Amino acid sequence: MASARQMDIYLQAARLFVAKGYDATSMSDIAQAVNITKAGLYHFVKSKEDLLFIIKTFGMDELFDEVVHPAREEPDPLARLRLIIRAHLLNITRVSSKQGNPVTIVADDPAGLSPKFQKIIDARKREYFDLVRGALQELRERGDVADDLDLTIATHNIIGMILWVARWRKPKGRLSVEEIIEQITRMALGGVLVRGESGGRP
Repeated sequence: MASARQMDIYLQAARLFVAKGYDATSMSDIAQAVNITKAGLYHFVKSKEDLLFIIKTFGMDELFDEVVHPAREEPDPLARLRLIIRAHLLNITRVSSKQGNPVTIVADDPAGLSPKFQKIIDARKREYFDLVRGALQELRERGDVADDLDLTIATHNIIGMILWVARWRKPKGRLSVEEIIEQITRMALGGVLVRGESGGRP
């Protein structure tokens, strides 16, 4: 479990990576943002890449704890897909700033890590992708998704629709979190179910 100080470092670093770019952000910038010395920052992390990997890992840990693991317990594919969309959006909208949700944005961005570390993150992303695609495959098998719909494209579209909320949602936007969830769910399911979003409701 990360301490409050570590969480502050991760969040401030993620915000800087989004605002300035990973390459343009220095460890001095991060130390200044959290009001500690550069030497003090190195007490918590070994390097800038180590910090980036920690942030990405933290983002993936949250995704698995709050979305993937609960979804795997849901036997019905449509209810599972609804759970995935809702839980992931709740995770994303819990943290909001002028930049959206910086941790989600950084975790999704493939830039910055060496291939060895990025491979670890990509493997976890693939598990999430397969979870969504698997739900769509089950829906197809029971006749709720058309045979000619490309499930890989559909999966990318659903996940992309969810992740993009991390970039455009602002703290005082005109839509509530529940309204965003309802809109995204309608669009995501309405685009894949043969009877539309409401018709495929269990």
